[in-house]
Amino acid sequence: MQVSVASTQGVGTANEDTVHVSPTGVVVLDGLSAPKDLPMGCIHGTPWYVRQLGTRLINLIGDDAVSLREALRSAISEVNDLHRGTCALDQEAVPASTVVMIRERGDVLDYLVLSDNVLVLDLSDEGIRTITDKRVEEVAGEEMEAALQGPTGTPEHTARVSALVTVQRRLRNRPGGYWVAATDPAAADEAITGSVDLAQVRQAALLTDGASRLVDSFGVLSWEQLLDLLRVEGPAALIARTREVELADPAGERWPRFKRSDDATAAYARIGQPVALSSAGQRVERGRRTGSSWGAGERSDGHTAAAVPAPQDVAAALGVETGDVVIRRTRVYRDRHGVVAHSTSWIPLEFAQAVPALLRNERLIGGTSLDLIAQKTGRQAVKRRDETTARIATAEDAQLLELQPGTNEAILVLSARFVDCEGRPLEYGVDLGAPGRMRVETADMTC
Repeated sequence: MQVSVASTQGVGTANEDTVHVSPTGVVVLDGLSAPKDLPMGCIHGTPWYVRQLGTRLINLIGDDAVSLREALRSAISEVNDLHRGTCALDQEAVPASTVVMIRERGDVLDYLVLSDNVLVLDLSDEGIRTITDKRVEEVAGEEMEAALQGPTGTPEHTARVSALVTVQRRLRNRPGGYWVAATDPAAADEAITGSVDLAQVRQAALLTDGASRLVDSFGVLSWEQLLDLLRVEGPAALIARTREVELADPAGERWPRFKRSDDATAAYARIGQPVALSSAGQRVERGRRTGSSWGAGERSDGHTAAAVPAPQDVAAALGVETGDVVIRRTRVYRDRHGVVAHSTSWIPLEFAQAVPALLRNERLIGGTSLDLIAQKTGRQAVKRRDETTARIATAEDAQLLELQPGTNEAILVLSARFVDCEGRPLEYGVDLGAPGRMRVETADMTC
């Protein structure tokens, strides 16, 4: 799991959100704000509470034998033990928090959501799934409607928000009300939980309501667009974009809300280890060892083949004249995160007669193109020249790699030229690596 996070304070005096990350888990908490004019039975305050709760949760969910509900129940009890001697934990006015967390466990991804944080899962062919607990919106309807009336930041608006919180506190963690993490461990039993096949999950976002509002409150983005923004620019960019929209409506007239800007926290997770970018040479060696050029967790599609005029660089690599007809074969390599690389093989036309499959729009069976050429003609690749360059993706690159139009990202271009024992070209391969893909190469060294 690869995770990036960002968290920024809203209009309050402290950031009451927190985020915790481990190699297999993510926990995001959103502390419930306590208006200054209302009593508070805890001397420590909400920021302290969410830090203590989050720290215990991320440690507890590291044990796969502990369910997420059990972890939340234990964490609430452990934090109670920290301050029951100094604070009035039997009152309604105690620190409380929403919770969203995920955990990789074997072949599944576990999740838990309590109250109105949002979990967004990209489930490959099944599309986007959002999970949130909106029971808080089903209570105190009159007070909530009044608290959403602007303009925000005025004494009148602040009083209406305090009136709402007063009513919500009476309904918190009670049947017919709504549930949050506070002092009652039984709230864990009310959380939304589930598990999904890890192989289905490409990416996930864990959002406090201050970071999800571009979609669920403002309608500026779709969930798909939000995930794209997180993937390309990161969580900090999502929050910055949110602040820009909030500043365009500071009084909450277009988008009614309780605060001009709320604390905002976003965690973005790429699930599983993305497949590293392979060179043509690595794919040939892998094909000879395993019979397939695919890496672990990889597949290919979009196989095409055609006889086409050779571009200048291809002609030079294959030792023919520019415009001479050659074989061009293309395919796209993918893993659960998306495109790994777009690969093109350029092959002299003379091999089409011996290996007719080279001109078929399908994946080759029985080995790579070089394997089939060697089997049918006896001409074996004995020497390879590799080159690696980097460039900003062109419009054509973006289309081949299925990137958004106008993408301004760097890609790796890997080329390999294969020749036989007489120095005659057999193939020229060019791979375009998708942005963000690692290039890994290992070699044995003498002890």
